[in-house]
Amino acid sequence: MSVNSGANLVARLEHFAREHGRLDRPAYHVGAETYRYADVFAGAGRAAAAYAARGLGVGSRIALLLPDGIDLVWALLGALRIGAVAVPVNSTMHPDEVRRALEIAEPHAVVCEEDPGGPAATVLAPEDLRADGAVPYAPTTPDSPAYAVFTSGTTGDPKLCFHAHGDPAAYERAIGSVVGITPDDVTFSVSRMYFAYGLGNSVFLPLHGGGATVLSRERATEDDALRIIKTHGVTVFYGQPSFYARLLRHPDHERLADLRLALVAGEVLPDVLETRLRRVLGERLLNIFGTTEIGHAVVANTLDHHRDHTIGRILPPYRVRVVDEAGVEAPPCVPGSLQVAGPSIALGVARGSEPPARAGDSWYPTGDAATVDEDGYVRLHGRLDDIEIVAGQNVHPAEVEDLLMRHPDVREAAVCSARRETGVTALRAFVALADGASPEHVRADLLATAHASLTWYKVPQDVVFVAELPRTPTGKLRRRDVRAMAGG
Repeated sequence: MSVNSGANLVARLEHFAREHGRLDRPAYHVGAETYRYADVFAGAGRAAAAYAARGLGVGSRIALLLPDGIDLVWALLGALRIGAVAVPVNSTMHPDEVRRALEIAEPHAVVCEEDPGGPAATVLAPEDLRADGAVPYAPTTPDSPAYAVFTSGTTGDPKLCFHAHGDPAAYERAIGSVVGITPDDVTFSVSRMYFAYGLGNSVFLPLHGGGATVLSRERATEDDALRIIKTHGVTVFYGQPSFYARLLRHPDHERLADLRLALVAGEVLPDVLETRLRRVLGERLLNIFGTTEIGHAVVANTLDHHRDHTIGRILPPYRVRVVDEAGVEAPPCVPGSLQVAGPSIALGVARGSEPPARAGDSWYPTGDAATVDEDGYVRLHGRLDDIEIVAGQNVHPAEVEDLLMRHPDVREAAVCSARRETGVTALRAFVALADGASPEHVRADLLATAHASLTWYKVPQDVVFVAELPRTPTGKLRRRDVRAMAGG
């Protein structure tokens, strides 16, 4: 593979902007400020020069401990410009978690608003990246490491997945062909830029397509999201199922009808929530699927081809299959383990100093239970490690949770197995109620509905009401915490 500056991801993005006459078009709206494409690449150039002046270059790991905003965009693209590896870190984590993340990343430099302490590294403030100066684009190949993102850590310590300069080209061919960003689009993503999904939503896809993006320093509330949609004329919106559920309860949720596309990812979309969303969005609601390791979505419904209650079909250049416990491909509609193959798949490593691991041509097990029907549509049933065993039978919690969430007074629900004093294991449901709902009436309704609709071992033996369910910053349910609540 030849090495050249044209393979550098930032050089490629700047070339697209220049070639299509976008340099004077808006790229980012941040608060009251608007930054043009020319501003984006000029700021990245200044950041690159500041890094280089401090001895950072090809292969240096630069942790970016910044909130979403133009400084994070400049710091990220500046790192890629010099061939360094950018490592976005959640700046809202507890200081101990931040230090743990930096211990894993082992950065040569940290860009931050406040020094987090911890491992010795060059510490830079955003202001340090704004000095005049310029350096050439570092020569790279499509396989050169560009950035690393942390896995969610829901099943253990987070790991780092190293993605390459050529990976966003695969995202563009796959999910980019579905979203179809143009200069007329304005994007807003609830998922933040320290996640692979949010990074693609807010940086790679819009900068490639020529659209504008709204960035919010703070994590968006429902009020924030609906205000941003109205104020900036957002056309493409990304969120997680739990966030969409909260949006639907907002009195101004009809603003969602102004969107061109509303994409949902992050966890299984409950059937009942999808039905409610379609009343507002119709076919513009696209359920999609990807992982940190893959880099972005590779299975998606589209405007032209969609099937309710599925995550859609595999997008070229990726491939998908479902296998049984022996690793043999399962027939259509038979559940098994979901696997994906194709470019961009980065396997997690425990430390930043370890060599980046790539799946290559191998099948990557996503850890999800799924089925693929005769037409290639994939339906998720939940995480394989989420399966509860009751009376020797496997129970996918999502099936039971979806039934419970059909009750009009249930905001969200989670089930897990719990061992009773008798030693018998049965399901326990944790439910968050809508305002004003009667717990005793809802409990009776839920248990009656479960008995009437589910096989006996899938029926929760009791219902515990909670203010809210434990979730990750991306909105994913923390199953381990739910099990801890049940004493499991």
